[in-house]
Amino acid sequence: MTPIAAMRGWRSLLLWGAAGLLVAATAVSFILWGLNGPAYLVDLVAAYCL
Repeated sequence: MTPIAAMRGWRSLLLWGAAGLLVAATAVSFILWGLNGPAYLVDLVAAYCL
């Protein structure tokens, strides 16, 4: 395998990993929204970011 092909493989893996994390975070946020309502997510963001 050439170095360029190896870099494409790592880039593809990194892109798929980032997409998977985004999907997982979105799913968790929808679950939390459904269980506890939107105020819970706002409070969670405020607690961790402020």
